[in-house]
Amino acid sequence: MNRKANRRTLLASAGTLTGITAIGRLAPTLAQDATPASSPVASPTAGTGTIIGTVIDFETDEPLADVYVVVGWEDVQLAGITDAEGRYTVANVPDDATVDVLGFREGGYRYYNSLFDADTEFDLEPGQTITHDFGLAQLNQPEGEPQLSDPVIDPERVTPGQEVTFEVTAKNGQGGLSPEIIAASPEMGRMVLMESVGDDRFRTTVTISTETPPGDYPFAFFAASVECFVNSEFPIVTLHFDDTVATPAAISSPSRG
Repeated sequence: MNRKANRRTLLASAGTLTGITAIGRLAPTLAQDATPASSPVASPTAGTGTIIGTVIDFETDEPLADVYVVVGWEDVQLAGITDAEGRYTVANVPDDATVDVLGFREGGYRYYNSLFDADTEFDLEPGQTITHDFGLAQLNQPEGEPQLSDPVIDPERVTPGQEVTFEVTAKNGQGGLSPEIIAASPEMGRMVLMESVGDDRFRTTVTISTETPPGDYPFAFFAASVECFVNSEFPIVTLHFDDTVATPAAISSPSRG
């Protein structure tokens, strides 16, 4: 059975759906148009749109707070988080990109992907705002969850223009690991995608944009399995940006390693 069929079989019991450099691949610079930690929702910029929505618990129909919402994940790499009413906003979605919406939450919830779970991807016009609501089902099956350990951001204190490496150990998970090995910071509005470097270790190196405001940016690390399981607890490492601005020579494409 293929991955999409697996997901549909697993989700049938949950109710009706509502609706960085990785190794060997060039990815966008991290944190362009980022916002300070005190303002997690970026103001839309020219040539972009916005995706908004509400996330609910399938069993209770109640809104779910603290759901990490990732838009794009492979190329665009934007991130947000739901508030106490289950609402999220992800701005600055490029108008020339086709993106999916992913949802991750601690506490034994299934992971959600709009492409696989709702046959939905999004192409936004400049200035357009679209709504995508979805639900998450609770599994509470720890034996099926991926296991994450030893998350690292190196260095943890940087200036814009510096390179920074994200890495984590990830293994197991029912059906095997899915490619979504992610660190996300809603405060920054960005995420990074890590790829295998062997021995269950996943890594990526990115360059911090000179436009990143100074501040502290917590990154949560999480992974998905092929059969929709997510680690129950998301380890968090905080990236600190200093006021010092790097010289233009320090600005470069993400390194390959």
